[in-house]
Amino acid sequence: MGCQIEKITSVKKTESCIAYGCDELGRLKSVLLHTPGKELSLINESNYRYWLYDEVPDISGYIEEHRQYRELLESNGVKVHELSDYVEENKALIGKMPNLTFLHDTAVISEKGAMVSKMRPPARENEEVVVKEALDNLGIPILNEFKSRNGFFEGCLLLSRDTIFVAETERHTYPFVREFVSNILNEFKEVIYVRTPKARRYMHPDTIFNRIREDLTLAYLPAFEETCLFTQDSMEKIDFKEFMQQRGMEIIPVSDSEQSRLACSFVPLKSGTIFHYDIALDGKTKEALTEEGVEIIPFHPEALRAGGGSLRCHTLRLCRRKK
Repeated sequence: MGCQIEKITSVKKTESCIAYGCDELGRLKSVLLHTPGKELSLINESNYRYWLYDEVPDISGYIEEHRQYRELLESNGVKVHELSDYVEENKALIGKMPNLTFLHDTAVISEKGAMVSKMRPPARENEEVVVKEALDNLGIPILNEFKSRNGFFEGCLLLSRDTIFVAETERHTYPFVREFVSNILNEFKEVIYVRTPKARRYMHPDTIFNRIREDLTLAYLPAFEETCLFTQDSMEKIDFKEFMQQRGMEIIPVSDSEQSRLACSFVPLKSGTIFHYDIALDGKTKEALTEEGVEIIPFHPEALRAGGGSLRCHTLRLCRRKK
C-alpha cells in the first residue's frame, strides 16, 4: 500500500509516503537499516550481557560487516533507508542504544500499517520510540502499539494478508500477547500462537520458524510447546506441522545445532531466494533446499556474531511486492 515519493530531503514529516507492506512474500523492495556507531562503545567486558550481547564487539569490524550487508542488499536491487535520516526529535537516544541496529525486532510492516513492539527493558527500552518517529516521517501509519509500560512484546511474523504468527518467548509477556491478539484480530482473520521455552536461543519468533516460499519453510518444531489458532470467534489447539501441511506448506526441520546458529532467521529477497549466514545450515539442510530449487545468497559473519543476531535481525523490511 502507500504511495511512491521522491527522495525525502528532510526528517520533518511529509504529506507524501513511501510504498509499504510485506503481507505478500514477493520481492523485497525496501528496508530500514540502522548503521551502528558510537553506541557500540557502551559495551565492555563488565556489561556485555546486560546489553544482551554474546561478547564485546569489535566495533570497526562490526560496522564494516554491516556496511557490506547494506551493499549486498543494494546490489540486489533493494532500496535501503537509513534510520537516522528520518529521526530528529529522538536523535539523542540513538547514541544510547547498542541494540537499535536490530531493527527487525521493533516493528512489522503490513499494508495496513506498522505493528510496533514494546521492547524489553532495560537494555532495549524505548527503541520503539525512535523507530516510530522514523516510520511516521516515512509516511507509514501505526496499526498497533502498546501504551502500557508494564510488559514487553518483541515482534511477530506476518504470514499473509489474513494471518499473523505470534510466539510467546522470553521477550514477550503473556498479557501483552493477549492484548495484541485481541487487537489485531480486528484487522486480520487469524493469529497462530505458539508458546516457546523461555530461553535466549528462542528470543524471537523467527528463531523457530520462517518462510522461504509460500509453500516451504524452515522450523525448529521442538520449541513449539503449545500451538493455538485464534480467530474472532474461537480458539483451538492445533498441531502446527499438520496445520501447515493442510494449507500446502512443507516444513523442512532444522536440527538443534542449526537452530542455535539461527538457521530459521534469514531474509527472503524473493520467493525461493534468501540472504543467510553461511554458517547457519548443515550440509543436509542445504541439500534439501537445493532440491527444492532454493537459492541462498551467503554472507559470512565474524564481528556481527557478537550481537547474537542474524541478518534478519538487522533488517526492518518495509515493502515487498509480487510484481
